[in-house]
Amino acid sequence: MRIRPAVAAALLAVTALGLTACDPDSSGGAAQSPAASAAASSASSAAAPANSKAPAPKQSSTSTVGDAPATDGAKPDCKTYYASHKVVHAKTVDKALTKMTVLPVKANCNDNGVFFNDVEGNTVSYPVAADVKTTLFMDQGVQLKAVNGGMTHVKTCAETPHLTDTDKLPAGYFCYQDYYEITLDSHGTITALTETYSS
Repeated sequence: MRIRPAVAAALLAVTALGLTACDPDSSGGAAQSPAASAAASSASSAAAPANSKAPAPKQSSTSTVGDAPATDGAKPDCKTYYASHKVVHAKTVDKALTKMTVLPVKANCNDNGVFFNDVEGNTVSYPVAADVKTTLFMDQGVQLKAVNGGMTHVKTCAETPHLTDTDKLPAGYFCYQDYYEITLDSHGTITALTETYSS
């Protein structure tokens, strides 16, 4: 029986793939190639629960969406990242937009990404710089966008029960989950605020 060259090449590729997968030294870990890591990351993202309340974020070169941007395209280690980056759950913003009251949160990293749990206890208030930089999700595409005057948006979302009743939002508003990564200066003032994706 004659085997066509294309069929033979396909059989060789499948055999080689099978031998690689069975290699006891290929445990995945740090020895995994960047391409394999990216494929595994894509697969785990696709495996996220389908009943999530919000759409999955679209990847963007400027987006931090749940993780810090990495220069080589690979995601940083979730636990390491959130050990040194502060995320809060916005509760209120004063009328002058100069003070934000929040609940501290704990980042929980898993194979599907990160989700945040409010830390039970008292709220914490932070002063907000007049020139605070705000980067927010502005629509269902869940892509981050730098927004001038974004504290008004943050206030509206934080103080409206949008998770249970979207009809309470003003026309044209999109609110996500009210979790923000904040940057503080040496005086404890919020100088930057980035809305954060929670899986």
